[in-house]
Amino acid sequence: GNHEFDFGKDNFLVQMADLKPKKLGANMTLGGAPLPGFIPTDMIEVDGVKIGIVGAAFDGTPEVSSPGDIAFADTVATVEKKARELKAGGADLVIALVHAERGQDIRLGRSGAVDIVLSGHDQDLYVNYDEKAVIAEGLDQGDQLVAIDIDLKAAEKDGKRKVTWDPTFRILSTAGVEPEPTVGAEVKKLEAELSKELDVVIGKTEALLDSRRATVRTGEALLGNVIADGMRSATKADVAITNGGGIRGNKTYAAGSDITRRDILTELPFGNKTVVVAISGADLKAALENGVSRLPDPEGRFPQVSGLVFTVDPAQPAGSRVSELTVNGKPVDPAATYTVATNDFMLRGGDGYTPFTKGKVLVGPIDGKLMAGDVMASVRQAGTITDTKTPRITIK
Repeated sequence: GNHEFDFGKDNFLVQMADLKPKKLGANMTLGGAPLPGFIPTDMIEVDGVKIGIVGAAFDGTPEVSSPGDIAFADTVATVEKKARELKAGGADLVIALVHAERGQDIRLGRSGAVDIVLSGHDQDLYVNYDEKAVIAEGLDQGDQLVAIDIDLKAAEKDGKRKVTWDPTFRILSTAGVEPEPTVGAEVKKLEAELSKELDVVIGKTEALLDSRRATVRTGEALLGNVIADGMRSATKADVAITNGGGIRGNKTYAAGSDITRRDILTELPFGNKTVVVAISGADLKAALENGVSRLPDPEGRFPQVSGLVFTVDPAQPAGSRVSELTVNGKPVDPAATYTVATNDFMLRGGDGYTPFTKGKVLVGPIDGKLMAGDVMASVRQAGTITDTKTPRITIK
């Protein structure tokens, strides 16, 4: 997946070196060579049936994470090529084990090269079978798993090998699974220690807060406003923009709920820093165009903002969807310079925010404060989170 690279290339290579099972990564290279310890495909035999497996990572990883100079070839093209090689090598059934967007999953399922696509990345429970190929993805955090039982028959007839197979699906909830005793005890011990610092009330919300993935990645969210306001307040920047994909709680907070330090860290777990960059009005608009470019799909790049207001028309082509853009009530001047508070991931072009890489960095990651800390301070100062009902992002 892409989050294996969140702490950089060196950490990734160290962690992978300690991983004992086989590691498949057909589309990843380093310096033009396969990654150390990785293989592109594998072939296993079960009761005389040959099963080919090809593994590939998300080719959008350089945009959404920090893999350094590890290169990622096109996921679909690579998997198709390797799957056909497996079939040519005698595989009766080919499984693609991938971290890919839903559209990529569907393309693989329709390619005719892959029989079963086991995927990740979209974070929703998904099972599809069109009597030609299976596509399956479990719910994120392992909350719901997809088990597939395959009834496969292979036989020789007239010198030719004929293979038939049928899947049966089982959706497994992990809600009632008991933790492994040793690990469970250690978790309880750490939770007790952390609780002293984290379960401290810093404010209250008078309105419903919703950090569910489908909310923060497709439209304005009150919690996104709170986070962006905290970043702008801490830096005194003209505006603040943060990516919905960095808001990770995937939960709701009922009106009247207390807000704790733990809540903020649950929503902002990546340890990002608040940074400030000066960019032109044209680049500010280009950054927002990137943020809304994948609508209506729920994408992590969707912007949660402070200090600016704009309208989005998803019916228009990507790059031409943002209009009526104002900063602090005034139309944006393409030639003027604006200061933008954002996070260090986006500052380096993460989630496609390359316009930020063109600006002058005023506060970088070394000097920037912890983003979660800025938000905590803002919530504590406000005391109460209220919904003004004034839209910042209007989607037609």
